[in-house]
Amino acid sequence: PKLRYLGRSHSALLPYAHHNLRRIKLLDDSATPLFWHIPKSGGTTAKRLYDCFGLTLANRLGADPRYGLHDKEEIVVFHPFDSSSSNNDNDGDDNAREHSSSNNSNNSSRNNAKFVNVDTTTQEGILRAERLGLVPSRKADIIFSSDVYFASDHLFDESHRGTILALFRQPIDRLVSKFYYLQTATWERTYRPEWKDMSLLEWAEKVNGDENFLVKKIVGKKLW
Repeated sequence: PKLRYLGRSHSALLPYAHHNLRRIKLLDDSATPLFWHIPKSGGTTAKRLYDCFGLTLANRLGADPRYGLHDKEEIVVFHPFDSSSSNNDNDGDDNAREHSSSNNSNNSSRNNAKFVNVDTTTQEGILRAERLGLVPSRKADIIFSSDVYFASDHLFDESHRGTILALFRQPIDRLVSKFYYLQTATWERTYRPEWKDMSLLEWAEKVNGDENFLVKKIVGKKLW
């Protein structure tokens, strides 16, 4: 834990939760929400909904070199999709294959989507967002990250607290979905084409390492 946490509380909460996050009953507009994106649990659908709401998102897409803002030394809000965008553009998330085959009508519905130029899905990107002052800038309406511990610990502080929300899925259903999805998801960092040659049972017994996945994410432990 960071030195600022030491000796300051006897709370049973994890230090980042006690110092950096607001209690539900204390919610207000000053708290930036962090959406904990649990793989294969509806996170991509949530992103599309927030697109429709006209909110400004922070996620992986923001630092894509295609948009020329990944090395800017300031937080910039931009529109990655417009009428000239290719239908093959995707943001590398769960349902990107579905997005890449979208028709013109669906693509145009995202023309007003707004993002900030940081990647909050990697620790390197989170550190850059922290350095550029993502949360104090108030330019992101919602932040998406799968690394809930690291993101909460580095993006928020006692002067700029956040809140966390998430969608949860039945664990076995989530893992079965992950097994089949990553066999074909070439756009994902965790693409696993070798799983095509395995049965689900073989994968579950010999390969799957998602034991206590959510707990390990919350406390910042390595998954394997």
